[in-house]
Amino acid sequence: MPASSSNSASPANATVQQGKGLWRPFVVVFATLLAPLVAAVLFYQLDSFDPAPIPLHELSPVPPISALLVNDHILAGAEFLGKGQLKGPEDIAYDPNSQLIYTGCEDGWIKRVTVNESSANSLVENWVNTGGRPLGLVVGHNNELIVADGYKTLLSQ
Repeated sequence: MPASSSNSASPANATVQQGKGLWRPFVVVFATLLAPLVAAVLFYQLDSFDPAPIPLHELSPVPPISALLVNDHILAGAEFLGKGQLKGPEDIAYDPNSQLIYTGCEDGWIKRVTVNESSANSLVENWVNTGGRPLGLVVGHNNELIVADGYKTLLSQ
């Protein structure tokens, strides 16, 4: 009988040992991966979140900044063309072929300025009235004057 009892105990011990073998990888994974994570959560304390204060001085109205003249003599040798003849000039375009200066004025006129030896000898003439407000001028590739008017629109049909 002792031999039979040892045979019957062997399968039971084998089942218990197989169960221990299944738990061993889980314990190893837990010990290597999860234990440091759990320890970090327990011992590491997060700092409290303190938002930055609102900079009220940035939001308050500030007096407007005025541009300072860096050089009072920057226009000392300049000559003014069409002084008193150009009402609210907006933009200029220079045609190097004809050596004319075009400018759009607030009254709707595109003025043509012929530059001579001095500003006193320069000629300012009313060239074309757009009936609007010419804001931008440019001389095109074929020596045509292209005008951007603030009040006029081009309707394509």
